[in-house]
Amino acid sequence: MNNRDLRQRIAEIAADCGGTVCVAVRNIRNALDLSINDDIVVSSASIIKVPIIVEAMRQVAAGKLSLDTLYELRDEHRVRGSGVMRYLHTGTLLNLKDLLTLMIIVSDNTATNMIIDLLDVQNVNSTMRALGLTKTRLQRKMYDWEAIERGLDNVCTASEIADLLVMIARNEAAGGDWDQMILDILHQQQDTTRLGMFLPEEVRLANKTGSHRNVFHDCGVVSTDDFSYAVSVFTEGAYSPGDAQVGIARVSRAIYDAIINL
Repeated sequence: MNNRDLRQRIAEIAADCGGTVCVAVRNIRNALDLSINDDIVVSSASIIKVPIIVEAMRQVAAGKLSLDTLYELRDEHRVRGSGVMRYLHTGTLLNLKDLLTLMIIVSDNTATNMIIDLLDVQNVNSTMRALGLTKTRLQRKMYDWEAIERGLDNVCTASEIADLLVMIARNEAAGGDWDQMILDILHQQQDTTRLGMFLPEEVRLANKTGSHRNVFHDCGVVSTDDFSYAVSVFTEGAYSPGDAQVGIARVSRAIYDAIINL
């Protein structure tokens, strides 16, 4: 399947899915590059947690934070949505490494908000700009309804998130072992039912999903012994959550098939 055929295949899948489908593929090793609607700014949902973990690891690398420092869960930390921390007893102690792990692998919103308090929103955004991600912005905490009512949302593009994943894979985001730790955490992701649904079992996937209202996203690094690539597949306004989920999975498989046939 050549690049033109892949684009046609993705267009057919997008028509079945409904809404807008944004796709960015970035070659890491022996793969390909592809851009479809990838500069459209979309609500990030939990995809924004990838920039957050990058900033956290950079602050750890700089000695501003320690992965071993313990933080106490308080009642005011609890927020709705995904995750498990809101069900734990008040006073539970978790270190920063555990908070970051929960933020990524079960998309824990309570852990995320605790981390944002430690990092500061502007530090996350400054780092993204320094890395060349000018459209990716953290503007509110998870389930901050006052901010939402003021029109503030967390936003990104498929292109910028794929580029960030390439930086992580090449040890250029947080630096060296810190980037590898990010990848290790992404590899532990519990939800692999989008990008990973139709991929062979031997494929290594390090991913982060995001869902909010009418947006359903996934992004990750896909690797085999022969090739590796970063991919973002974002959907907005799909016919249904199921259509979005299967659409992302079908796009992911189409990309994989195109690469194995290069």
